[in-house]
Amino acid sequence: MLDKLTLSNNHSKIEETYSASLAYLESHPDLYRAIATHIMAYREIGDLIPQTPENFWSGHFFPYSEALYELENSYELALQGFYNYAFIALRSVLELGLLGVYFAVHDTEYIDVRPWIISKKRTPRRQDIFTRLRKMETFRAFDSRFGLEKRILKIFDVLDGFVHTRGYRYSSSALTLANFNQFSEKSLRLYCNTMFGVVANLMIIILLKYPVGMQGLPLDEKFGLNGPIGGFLREGQVRLITSLIDPEEREFLQKLSDEDPTVQSIVEYFTNLPDITDEELQRQIMEFDNFLKMNSRSDEDAG
Repeated sequence: MLDKLTLSNNHSKIEETYSASLAYLESHPDLYRAIATHIMAYREIGDLIPQTPENFWSGHFFPYSEALYELENSYELALQGFYNYAFIALRSVLELGLLGVYFAVHDTEYIDVRPWIISKKRTPRRQDIFTRLRKMETFRAFDSRFGLEKRILKIFDVLDGFVHTRGYRYSSSALTLANFNQFSEKSLRLYCNTMFGVVANLMIIILLKYPVGMQGLPLDEKFGLNGPIGGFLREGQVRLITSLIDPEEREFLQKLSDEDPTVQSIVEYFTNLPDITDEELQRQIMEFDNFLKMNSRSDEDAG
């Protein structure tokens, strides 16, 4: 019986690949900035998903939060040279991101998500997901103009190839040109371009469901530290998110938002609210500082 395991792909090779990936990104700052911007934008758009008394504990946020988690995982896997598994994780990102909107199409996500979140119901088929997404007028309008569904299905087809190892081209061996992990500029670039497409298209889907997301709202000016949780975005968040969307498509999304009566009533409501006073803001800051101190003492006592 052997008491030592010998692997072709050992941890030292993985560490070497990771170091080579970081060195490459350091020498290509534009690519690194693009990666950072896409991941940050997807994190920020989570603030647009409504958090109401009805849906807060329903699990409706899980598809998005799990998609974000898998997005970060896929990036780390790519840096380590697990390119094939990075693509597999990206398919989870795309599927989960679509699911979050799928459950919310009829604004009954707190009900519709339950059988799935407790694993009593299988994940809906891709065909069923798009059938429900088409029930949104905004989705139909955008899709008719830009072919969104076809575009997303094309990304799925690429990612499916890696999941099912559709021949040598979609294998780990092809991506690393070896039977062990090693850095590949071509494979890292392929991963990044695919990830950019996944993130941009998911953000479009979310904005089509929640068109108020195209409107940067003065939440800090009106509420200070105690702004609403979920459902709205600040101006800086909108700029970041929409900077990753094609200008023509961004203009179309803006038009849909500007012409939506519900969106405009929300904008008017926030605009007409009085700004928070300096006294109230200072009171909020003091309360927050006291909260942090109390929790810090509790942690020390527990230790």
